[in-house]
Amino acid sequence: MHSIRARFRHTVQTILFWWVKVPQNPHHTDLEQLKQKKHCVYVLEHQSSADAMVVDHELRRLGLPGLYRKIDIDELHEETSLLTVHARPSVIKRHKAGIAPRIETLLTYLTTQTKEDIILVPIALYWGRAATSGNGLLNALLSSNWSVVGRFKKLLTVLFNGRDTYLEINTPISLRELVDDNPDINTATRKVARVLRVHFRHVRSAVIGPDLSHRRVMIDQLLKTDPVRKAIEQHAKTKGVPLEKAQSYARKQAITIAADVSYGTIRFLDVLLTKLWNKIYNGVLLNGIEPVRELAKDNEIVYVPCHRSHIDYLLLSYCLYKHGLNVPHIAAGENLNMPIVGSILRRGGAFFIRRRFGGDKLYTAVFNEYIHTVFSRGYPVEYFVEGGRSRTGRMRVPATGTLAMTVRSHLRDNSRPIVFIPVYIGYEKVFESRSYLGELKGKDKKKENLFDLVKSVKQLNNYGHVYLNFGEPLKLNDQLNNLQPDWKDSQYGPDDRPNWMFNFVDQLSTDVVTRINSAAALNPINLIATTLLSTPRQAIEGKLLRHQLRLLADLQLEAPYSKYVTVPDGKVEDWIDYAVQMGTLRNIPQKLGNLYGLDSQNTVLMSYYRNNVQHLFALPSLIAALTVRARGISFDKIAEQISMIYPYIRSELFIQDNTDTALQKAKDIIDVLIAKQILVKDEHGLLHGPDKTQDQSFQLQYLANIMLPTLERYLLTLSVLVRLGSGQCSQTILENQAQQMAQRLALLNGLDAPEFFDKALFKNFIQTMKDRRVLTLNAEGNLEFDERIPTIINQAGAVIPDEIWYNIYQVTKRSVAHSEP
Repeated sequence: MHSIRARFRHTVQTILFWWVKVPQNPHHTDLEQLKQKKHCVYVLEHQSSADAMVVDHELRRLGLPGLYRKIDIDELHEETSLLTVHARPSVIKRHKAGIAPRIETLLTYLTTQTKEDIILVPIALYWGRAATSGNGLLNALLSSNWSVVGRFKKLLTVLFNGRDTYLEINTPISLRELVDDNPDINTATRKVARVLRVHFRHVRSAVIGPDLSHRRVMIDQLLKTDPVRKAIEQHAKTKGVPLEKAQSYARKQAITIAADVSYGTIRFLDVLLTKLWNKIYNGVLLNGIEPVRELAKDNEIVYVPCHRSHIDYLLLSYCLYKHGLNVPHIAAGENLNMPIVGSILRRGGAFFIRRRFGGDKLYTAVFNEYIHTVFSRGYPVEYFVEGGRSRTGRMRVPATGTLAMTVRSHLRDNSRPIVFIPVYIGYEKVFESRSYLGELKGKDKKKENLFDLVKSVKQLNNYGHVYLNFGEPLKLNDQLNNLQPDWKDSQYGPDDRPNWMFNFVDQLSTDVVTRINSAAALNPINLIATTLLSTPRQAIEGKLLRHQLRLLADLQLEAPYSKYVTVPDGKVEDWIDYAVQMGTLRNIPQKLGNLYGLDSQNTVLMSYYRNNVQHLFALPSLIAALTVRARGISFDKIAEQISMIYPYIRSELFIQDNTDTALQKAKDIIDVLIAKQILVKDEHGLLHGPDKTQDQSFQLQYLANIMLPTLERYLLTLSVLVRLGSGQCSQTILENQAQQMAQRLALLNGLDAPEFFDKALFKNFIQTMKDRRVLTLNAEGNLEFDERIPTIINQAGAVIPDEIWYNIYQVTKRSVAHSEP
């Protein structure tokens, strides 16, 4: 009889898998370790023959024992290796025995056999991954979140969703540990049953997400909330229009904003994007997603990636979906709400936001209430704190609007903790790079349209690898407790903005972008860009290139910026060959040894990729700059100079370490440089560069050159300030003149790098000097300074090469004199 049942199951499974398809999802437990366990019992959420046959098939495919075998214990020989948390509903038997009796049997056995253990292995299985929706009876009937499980419903589910069946093997649970902690069998039984129920509820929340309301119903409810009703009344009164017209306007804005998540569209995008990624990328590499999976089970997740490309929107959602996490609601700029494309993005989870609210209080109220609805219902959310795409490759100054809305929503309802997940997205090629270059050189930003988008996609070819690194999570409650301990003592309404919140959001935004930077991904392209752009003519010998690439990688391996930074695998020779194949690097064969360089077009474009990771080498480069021209310098003198310069670099590049931590890391970096003979320590304990005839001398100079343009820009700004005089110019005048002179200096030095004269960088530097009280404002609103500024300029010769110092002196002397009345 047993063999007949087994053959029947095998036949049914064969027929079932003619249709059913289980994607090769990553498993979040160690399968090899699981194979070594002696007694394993698998746990499913619902009793279902179809579920059991799919799981049995997949377990055996992975080399694990199937579900239908008996437990290999004499005393339990009648017990199968399958448990289900919820029994199949029955009209005849209203109260069917649940999981408790089976668990009690297993626990009772373990109390008599103290050296044995039985492992429970929860397995999550979902036929499709659509949450319950109000979009119709069929969607609700076939949803994986539908609680009533019947055979007819299961048949329809298999037919409609069998091609996208999600299976996930979760972390095993040791019953021995539970018995040892709870000797009372009844207590232990209840605890195991509760742990399993909670586990499946959390996994379902992370993978499928909360129930989706019909968009129309959600908008109706949103328009009835007190903040929106008051805004409608105020709008009607202010504009002098009928209340009905104001309500119609509010509804129109809500429809324009709201996402309209469609599981069918997500499945369509899954297929489409898989083909697209395979066409244009060599692979998408993820790091650090496992902690995110755990946090998603009982926290409100807000993904905060850096913004490098329009691809970011699709790429992150695609990877989350592929790795068993719910697709987030994504804040997208209203410029992307184009015909056809906007509708697809909306159904894929995008909600649209104006770049500026323009004082439209009704729109503001509708949007705020929509955001609060999204958070309070537990949907994961994604938005870009930089506001727009970075044109230079550096992290942009964060925009605080969406963060402030998040904080205010949480103050209103903090029942579900919010966790920000920083995500660094690194490309080896960005398909918008040439348009970015044009914008930096003064061209107007071109408005997106459907034709240009289709044209861009057709032109896409090999764009290398993409790196998604998940950084250190930032828990909003922890931040609030640290900076505002009594925040929970007050009740906050939708319009409340406590005085402390503005500074809190500013600090929060800086923390977020700093954590994004701390998860940066080094890759062959940005390492080669960093190396080549630090050479005088963007050309280098092959041997020296290999040594410098190894140095940059080893600095991150032996004195890491953070534990979240990733370094590429393989040999440096492979990195060089890869860059040549990608068309990024040019190989110049020579009889005395190959040279490598950049052509005139790539030189400017490569600065973008160098800027992606420049912050990782800021401190090593500063140390190199302080030692390369010195005939001997003590660590105390280096520390003194770092303490003066580093805070400005930290502010500009959003570096994680404060000055004290940086000084501690500086010792480790110096040790690495000494070990590699890049620095030499003499008998007096002074540091200096190696002999000029050695390759290591060039390596030290190239390392120093990484931050040299930044130090030049600082010196230029200070020189302009001194020439204009203390109390003689406003911040705006200083910004404008410093930018204009930077453009002139770039032309004189042949520096074709538009980010060198990016006005935002001058603004940040001046603001940091004001924050540090190096600059102050007088009664007329002009900038005043003391003797510290001229002293810094006089000391700059220790870091800045003479020819550059001379050019800065000549440019500022003539230009400032020319601008005087």
